[in-house]
Amino acid sequence: MISAVTGGAHAVLIGFWNSSLLIGFLVLVLALYFGLKKHHIFSLSFQSGIKMSLPNSDDGMKHQSTYNGKKSYAAFLIDRPFNNQVQREKYSSITLMNCLRYRLRIALNSETSLPTEVDFSNANFNCNDPSPSNSSLTANDNNEPPQNNSLYDTLLRLVNEFDATGIAEIFRLLLEKRTAIPLFVPESKEHYLSLLRHITLPGIDNIRLGEDKSLLRVALISCRQRDQSQTCDILKSVFNVDSIHSHDFTTSNISSEAMLAEMGCGCVLVEGPGGSQIAHNVLVVHVIGDFRPLWSFLRRFADYYLIEDSTVDSEIFFSSFMTEEKKIATDLEDKNLGVETKKLFGCLWKPSYGKASLEVKEINGFVHMYIQDQLSLKTLNLLKSGVVRIIKETLAQSNSATKRTMLSEIPILESEGYASLESVSSREHEYKIAQLVENLENVKKNEFLLQKNFLQEAKHQEAKMENRLNDKKVNEEDREIKVYRERRRADTQKVDKNPLLQLFLSFLENKNPCSRVLCIREFKKELSKCGEQELGPLLSKISNLTIFYYKKLSMASDGRDLESAKEELRKAKINLIESALNIEHLWRELSHLYTDMEPERRSPEITRIPLLAAQHLMDGFCLELLDGESNMIQMEWVTKVLQELGTMMKGKRIFVLSVMGVQSSGKSTLLNTMFGIQMRTSVGQCTRGVNMQLLAVEGRPEYDYILLLDTEGTRSPEYHGLAGSEKRDNQMATLSILLSDATIVVIPGENDAAVKEILPIVLMAYQGSQLAEDNGGRLSSMMFFVYNRIDTKQKSKLDNIIQTLGTSLYEAFDQVQRTTGNLTNLKSESPFANFKLVTSDSSGSDVCILGNVKKQSEPPGDVPDEAYGEELIRFREHIHQRVTNVEGGKWESRSISEFSTYIEKVWKCICSANFIFTFSTVMEHIAFDKLDFEYKKIERKLAEAYQESFNKLKTNMIKLVEENNKSSTRISGDQRSNNENPSISIERFENDLRNEIFPTENDLNQEVNEIAKKRGREKWSLQFQNMWENNKKDQALNWKLNLINAFNRLFNYERHVEKYKKKTRHEINELFKSSNSNVPKWTEQSKNNKFEEMFETILDEAKEEFPPKDVPAEIRKVYQNSNVIRTRQIEIKSTYYAEPTANEPSQSNLPDKKDDKVSWFSYNFFKYFKRPFSSLPINNTNEAEKKNQNSINLCFQSVHDTVCRIAAGKLCYDDSIINNVIHGVDSTIKTYNLTENSVVQNMHDYGMVLIVDLMQKIEKQWEKENSVSAKLESNKEIMRKYFVMVSQGVAKTKLFAATMAAILEKSIISAFEKEMVQKTFKEIRNERWLYDARFMQKHMDLYLIGLLEKQKVKEVLDHLRNPKEFYTDVLHRLIVKKIPNIDEEWQNFRNHLKQAIEKASLALAVDIERAQTFVDQLRKEVLEGYLKSETLGSAFLIDCSDEYKDCDNEEKTEFQEACASKLKEVLEKQAPIEKQENYAKELSPKVVQHMIILNDKAALPRCDACCYMCNSLCIEAANHDTQDTPHDAVHQPGGVAGVHYHQTDELDSMTCSQSFEQDCSFYMNSDYTVKYNFRDYSTVFRGWKDPRINDELPLREYILATYNKQIAEKYSVKHSSNIPASYFRDLSTIKEKLETEIANG
Repeated sequence: MISAVTGGAHAVLIGFWNSSLLIGFLVLVLALYFGLKKHHIFSLSFQSGIKMSLPNSDDGMKHQSTYNGKKSYAAFLIDRPFNNQVQREKYSSITLMNCLRYRLRIALNSETSLPTEVDFSNANFNCNDPSPSNSSLTANDNNEPPQNNSLYDTLLRLVNEFDATGIAEIFRLLLEKRTAIPLFVPESKEHYLSLLRHITLPGIDNIRLGEDKSLLRVALISCRQRDQSQTCDILKSVFNVDSIHSHDFTTSNISSEAMLAEMGCGCVLVEGPGGSQIAHNVLVVHVIGDFRPLWSFLRRFADYYLIEDSTVDSEIFFSSFMTEEKKIATDLEDKNLGVETKKLFGCLWKPSYGKASLEVKEINGFVHMYIQDQLSLKTLNLLKSGVVRIIKETLAQSNSATKRTMLSEIPILESEGYASLESVSSREHEYKIAQLVENLENVKKNEFLLQKNFLQEAKHQEAKMENRLNDKKVNEEDREIKVYRERRRADTQKVDKNPLLQLFLSFLENKNPCSRVLCIREFKKELSKCGEQELGPLLSKISNLTIFYYKKLSMASDGRDLESAKEELRKAKINLIESALNIEHLWRELSHLYTDMEPERRSPEITRIPLLAAQHLMDGFCLELLDGESNMIQMEWVTKVLQELGTMMKGKRIFVLSVMGVQSSGKSTLLNTMFGIQMRTSVGQCTRGVNMQLLAVEGRPEYDYILLLDTEGTRSPEYHGLAGSEKRDNQMATLSILLSDATIVVIPGENDAAVKEILPIVLMAYQGSQLAEDNGGRLSSMMFFVYNRIDTKQKSKLDNIIQTLGTSLYEAFDQVQRTTGNLTNLKSESPFANFKLVTSDSSGSDVCILGNVKKQSEPPGDVPDEAYGEELIRFREHIHQRVTNVEGGKWESRSISEFSTYIEKVWKCICSANFIFTFSTVMEHIAFDKLDFEYKKIERKLAEAYQESFNKLKTNMIKLVEENNKSSTRISGDQRSNNENPSISIERFENDLRNEIFPTENDLNQEVNEIAKKRGREKWSLQFQNMWENNKKDQALNWKLNLINAFNRLFNYERHVEKYKKKTRHEINELFKSSNSNVPKWTEQSKNNKFEEMFETILDEAKEEFPPKDVPAEIRKVYQNSNVIRTRQIEIKSTYYAEPTANEPSQSNLPDKKDDKVSWFSYNFFKYFKRPFSSLPINNTNEAEKKNQNSINLCFQSVHDTVCRIAAGKLCYDDSIINNVIHGVDSTIKTYNLTENSVVQNMHDYGMVLIVDLMQKIEKQWEKENSVSAKLESNKEIMRKYFVMVSQGVAKTKLFAATMAAILEKSIISAFEKEMVQKTFKEIRNERWLYDARFMQKHMDLYLIGLLEKQKVKEVLDHLRNPKEFYTDVLHRLIVKKIPNIDEEWQNFRNHLKQAIEKASLALAVDIERAQTFVDQLRKEVLEGYLKSETLGSAFLIDCSDEYKDCDNEEKTEFQEACASKLKEVLEKQAPIEKQENYAKELSPKVVQHMIILNDKAALPRCDACCYMCNSLCIEAANHDTQDTPHDAVHQPGGVAGVHYHQTDELDSMTCSQSFEQDCSFYMNSDYTVKYNFRDYSTVFRGWKDPRINDELPLREYILATYNKQIAEKYSVKHSSNIPASYFRDLSTIKEKLETEIANG
């Protein structure tokens, strides 16, 4: 051994025989040595003024990682099922990543800490099979190495897959576990020293690893073979740092890399005053293998060296590396760089099984303590003592930190071709951040004007709600709110230029995702650091004032002193809240900058703010949903951000999980561990409001993303004692629970006060809604509870906790029931009835018991407790299984668009006047609408089944008609039975229809039963069952009538029409066959006169045989035979006036609390309809009579609606229609409780008059289109041409072909039109605007916006005044857009018809009856071929037997060619549809009529009934039965429709729903002595629901606010002086939202 001792130091050989002597002697030696060399050594180790020319690690950044397919931080956050089997059996990078995220033990071998009994069999986890939905994030996951890879190699591969943002997160989690991180990845030749600037050391405040110079630095180097090295043990024992390599060493699966280099933040305990242990942090670089390439880095890094020397002579440190030549070369290198050489100092340990020894040496400039011994506890203590000594000496040096170089500035492996990972934020960005992030209190209070203003507005909004019954106060608050909004809009110009916001925006705009994320992280850290420094004194002040206040309170001080202390404390808390500034405050200011700035003034940067916010969420950051200071949601902002997010997510579905609990209960920590995210958890920097974070999901087909809602802790000290703090807590908790699919309530220790205090509030909000729940209002959000900070070893204590929780939940439910007075529900099922409190099986329980997140509270044991993470994994999977496998129904995920709409509904309810009532109502509407949607789908199935069966039966009818035509049996013309063939009757087809429908109807009965009896729908079950029964009756009647119509048309009309046409042709032929010599001499006029005479004779004969129906007589007969009429003893008068008249009741008037409202619509209502009585007394002497008279007036309207509903869609008269009218009118009379004989007589009289009038019009139209005489007359010109051709002696073949061509020419356009109608209907039947009235409302409003943009205000107001016509207009416009391309359809129609003609001509394989055969074949082609045209099939229902025998004598080909060419000639000559726009407009009403006739309940236009007050249209389908489904509407502000106050004549701004909620009263018929309560709306206006729908109509509110004076002028009243501030909206924003909602619909 070479021993060189310099400077008077002596080499000492020591024999050790006793451990106590060893330690004592070592202390003496070290004391002597350090006493002699102290100044010298540290002058070498901590030289100042280093002048080395080191390259800037950030120069020339190319951001390669992002652009070379590297994964981002967001990919690290992907949520996957944790498959235990995969973890145990495979070294997967995904599994390693999950171990890091969930804070599990990193040992991925068979001894993994996750127990095997955890069942993940349903998790569908496959680390090699990433979900296609997130393939862009997991592109490299399928490149898994063989299973024999070391854990260290797996870590290197995992690190190499990510960009800087992901690597920073991996390093953070490793350092949090006190596990060393790799310095570089050999494969990519990248090192991470620059990246370390972005990593803050866990547990060490504001120390960034890459920039720190305060911590002692130690280099731990092994010169031994990797499989023999013991430096991992030294790293763990001395510095409490785990090495990834140590895991490989225990499994004999060592990395193949030549050099393993890692860095850890160690913790060394040093004895302090009084024997206490003080933890000191130390940076340790650990190198195993060939360390020589790292030596340049190590000697600039280390203050102290621990070297494990080799036992192989050729590999000994001083002989193989630190030689004299190496020393000379190093000194020369430093001289050339112009820096002073840093002296080396440390300890060298050489493993030896011989005699232990210790000596201090200096060899080649390396001063060290040399130890030769086994690595025993004694040796480890020696090694540690050296480190402790250097720590103490360093602490004594005040300038030691200044002599170190930042890690990010130390060159490393340059000669080996390594480069820094370049995707990091630039120094320029960091300089700007440091420059601007200062004096945050001033920025928050004096520069962020918009959120400050919004906070003041929020106070007025709250005051407005609290004083909602005080009109004067409400108007005052509205005026204040308006002022604040105007001021905020003006302030946007100042805020837009704020440098801090501009800097933040520049980061958000960064196109490089990696750089963007790192810059924002840096920004957040600086804000947090500066905030903690500034808020420190404020927190101390609050703490002192709190102590002072409670001291005064305990001393029972003078009341004045106590109030003064309380006020000082209150002011200090407010000052703290107003001074805090974090990233969410910048987002708040940006949100107001976007929403409050006029759209035309928004710069491109401002316009993109919502898009940037959505990207912020996609990058893995949080975004505020509920403003934590104003306790308000900026709905316009949130809606726009979620719209942009929905676009990015491309229709993917979400699962919403929220967490709530008291402040500092560990909510954010729980989410961080459960999902591996970075919710803010530091003291004084807790969550504010409600924050949302988005995580992608793999392996869970039920949803694609998780949306986490982290709620601010309740009972926050900052807000405690401040006015409204309890309400604030309750609103946040309610919002969090009601928005989510699952909610985790975190309870610290055993204190479940949060459950007992908050859950009753949530239940009160939800009480009575029963949304998709079972008996008693079960919450839609599934509840889970987590107790943390519990000693999990005390099993009996855990059982007691769970049982106590169960008791608390049931007590909460009972408390709500009693508080709300809902005693009738006390025996109903608790909302927690299916709550799983399983004490014997923790994996199956909805309660999770956790210990502490860290093993110990003090270092070095302050590392994550793996048991905490393991339990949360189990609980995460349990939550997934419980939610997605809900009992009694199927859970459905939501789209972002659906979630956005739901937020708006819930928030509106929370902020509403009657919290419980409105929430219950809205939630019931949601549940009802869903049930109604499912029910309509079943109605559609029934309608489609009827349509299919009807078409089949109609085809059969046509075939029977053909057979009858061919039959030799003929019945004389004087027989006028319904059917000439006794075997063919309508009853036969009716039976066939019933038999066809019966199986389908049975299946649909079962479907209706299933959907109506789902949990939470019990209250509507009977209603929908009744609706279904009535629908079946209506459909049966409707299709029966359609069947009768088809039967009559084919057998009673068309067949007889053809009989008369045949007779006409026969007489024409006979005429010209006669020997009358004068015939050839007839002039054209003579021929025409003869034809007219002949045709009129036959036409008269047809009219005589088939006279028109006497509709009034038929109706009178039905009335006379009706049991209802007989029972009522109604007199059937012999004569009725066709147009009865009635006195028109005067206007209805609605008063507010102090003034009456007058509805223009009610005033004009009865002008629309005429009444069958001469006068109605309205000046009765008492209130009861007046109310009765008003009921009579309204009953007449209901009778009118009933009759019109029953008659709608009917094609012709039938007795069953009249019977339905009689029963419907009588039922209406009963609804109004009218019993006076004269009144009942008048009602039935009026019903009879109406149905007579309607049936006469319907029958007249029917006769016009379908009667024998009408049909015969429509063929007059064809007969005339036939007459002329016969007179000219045209050959039979040409005659036949010409006749067929004339028939085609007459029918082709109508046939095409019918086809277009049917195709258009198929196109629109599933359009949401057809069946969803609310969606149609958006289209109508969007159309109005278009008019407003063109300054057509008068036209807009006219539309609002006449909503029925307006709806019809918009409906037709929407239909026109869906009409297929007319040119293309016409060409296709012609081509298919041409093909039918060709097929018919080619099918002629007979030599006799060619003409009839061709007709039959052509009819078959157009009926059964591609066209399936009933119109053409009916047109070619021709009996030409025995007429064209001469055709049989000609060549078959000639006959074929003649027929085909003549018909094709018609097609060629037929001009295409011109003025297609006009044609489409003309077609649209026919499509509507087709829908009404078809009577498909799920595809009908909208009901045209209007609210009696606000003129809002009914949202139900046309012709709905109001007894089953009353009218309902989304009510608009009354002033829009001219509703005004009686005394002031001012327009009213309230909706009917608001009037109903506030229980206003109103008057009718200008009689102010009879008052009606608005809560009696449905009683007064029978057939209408109470106005409970509270949906906002932003455009209608905007119109009233903006065109207040124009509306007043239109209705000759005064404009409103009390328009709510919320009505003053931005038109472009409304338009954009409507367009988005329509696009997403």
